[in-house]
Amino acid sequence: MERLWAVSDAVAASLVLEADLRNVGRARAMLCDAMSRSGAEHLVDSATVALSEMVTNAFVHVGGAVHVHVWATADAVRVEVEDGSTDMPAKRHYAATAGTGRGLQLMDDLADRWGAVERPVGKTVWFEIGDVGGRFDKRWEGADAAKDGVIGGARCISSMTLRHVPMLMHVAWQEHAATLLREYLLHVIGEDDSILERHAHASSAMNLLHDQLPAPVLSEEVGALMANAVEPKVTADEVVLRIPAQSVAHFKTLDELLRSAIAEARAGLFLSPPTQPEIDEMRQWMCSEVARQAGGDTTATPWVARTDVRATLSDQAALTVTYSEFANVDESLLATDEASIIVAASRSALDLLGYERADELLGRRVIVVVPARFHQAHIAGTTLHATNGRDNLVGVPITVPMVRADGSEVSVHIEVRAERLNDDQRVFVARFRPA
Repeated sequence: MERLWAVSDAVAASLVLEADLRNVGRARAMLCDAMSRSGAEHLVDSATVALSEMVTNAFVHVGGAVHVHVWATADAVRVEVEDGSTDMPAKRHYAATAGTGRGLQLMDDLADRWGAVERPVGKTVWFEIGDVGGRFDKRWEGADAAKDGVIGGARCISSMTLRHVPMLMHVAWQEHAATLLREYLLHVIGEDDSILERHAHASSAMNLLHDQLPAPVLSEEVGALMANAVEPKVTADEVVLRIPAQSVAHFKTLDELLRSAIAEARAGLFLSPPTQPEIDEMRQWMCSEVARQAGGDTTATPWVARTDVRATLSDQAALTVTYSEFANVDESLLATDEASIIVAASRSALDLLGYERADELLGRRVIVVVPARFHQAHIAGTTLHATNGRDNLVGVPITVPMVRADGSEVSVHIEVRAERLNDDQRVFVARFRPA
């Protein structure tokens, strides 16, 4: 239902929209009409882009109906979008090349002022362009907490414990998972009528984790990054989560949607790469811990990462032929594919690392030669590079330890570069020598 009326020297309009991305156009049309009637056509472009971002985010991250309110004068406009979620907007510090997470930066660029107000039921996100002088600020009284027969009440919140939390991997997972979920949403939105609601529930679960799990503070400078991205600095011994009862089921939805999205990514249907196995296992662990502890089993099972994940590959002979140009060199060289699987090892590299045959390394995850204290840094770094091209250490000569076949370590000067085999395939080539 749409309402349009005059308020003093302004035009005000209101609209209730069900969760359907096609309704973003209805919100824009109402805004344009109100601004045209008030004489604020010169502000329409910025206002409609900002409104589209707000309404789209509400549909995608909340999944329910929204109330849109507009107040427009000849030289200013105020827009409010009310939704039923108490998750407040929070900036994500994703890379500039990330496929998601820039909505609030867009609001900073477009609006003169914007903010969010928590309500007894849900929240209101608002923005202003021009000088409205506070004339249209809404005041939310307790009596206004009821909307369409829905009354706010105290939320039942449970405490759950996560032990030995891989903080650095979690940060990388948040960005990669958000990108995967957005692609999956766009992939199935014409076929799955429930996808907006389910995507919103999955996003809500991710927000609860994002807001409550600590994130390590890392420098962009290579030396400081290498010094601080190591165990135990990147693992939290224990984190107590506070999860609203109605949000517990959202973690199951998050797990299910990401399983489906990863399957599509592995089939080559997405721009986003598939999730690395350690990241995938971490998500399953977090979601299962919430479900199990919410069900009454309060014993926290700590996260334990596998230290040697052997990937499923075609036979080794095929690998030997495909990547022979990398294996048949005089220098010490390891090559991995985009899933961090070792696909080539030179004779010099095998000798330095204490292996007799190439097939002792081929098909194994490259973390087998990475010291355990650097596993999170490696997994998070390769995840972020695959997600958004972040390349803090790619192409940068560094000195690091490598793990030999007998478990001992050897210090090497190493440089990793991405090299393309063809239009569809690239490898990461590590060339190294004893330090």
